[in-house]
Amino acid sequence: MVSTQASYPHTQWSSDGQVFNVLQSDRHAAAALRWFETMRHSHEWNLSVDDQCELLGGVAKRTLQSWKKKALSGEDVDLSRDVMERLSLLIGIYKAYKLVTPPNRPEIAGQWFQVPNDNPIFQGKSVKQYLLEQGTMNALYMVRRYLDAARG
Repeated sequence: MVSTQASYPHTQWSSDGQVFNVLQSDRHAAAALRWFETMRHSHEWNLSVDDQCELLGGVAKRTLQSWKKKALSGEDVDLSRDVMERLSLLIGIYKAYKLVTPPNRPEIAGQWFQVPNDNPIFQGKSVKQYLLEQGTMNALYMVRRYLDAARG
């Protein structure tokens, strides 16, 4: 009988052979970083490199540039669980807002991230400003939950 554990090298197993935690692959990390690079465009989220570093938990610019260089050249990238979770939340925020944006107004999605929001959660700040000032995983989850509730 072939060992299931050997077939899934990115999976952690409990002592009784049950899946404990599935880790994200380096290929997923590279894809997420390629997406994140597109968020620098003004028609998207208009993120500076400093903004990107902050949203990923305060990573060093040099580290982020190294990751992006690898990702953009097609190489796999090994990211920490924290950074992968942050990227996943950011992608989820992006996707959720695209889903609630009227199909005939795609430009609104990029603007929404950058203009002041009157919802009490954001305290009159843009979502971008709120996330950068908070700098926490909890803030990312808050925005994600806010958008999930808006979708219904």
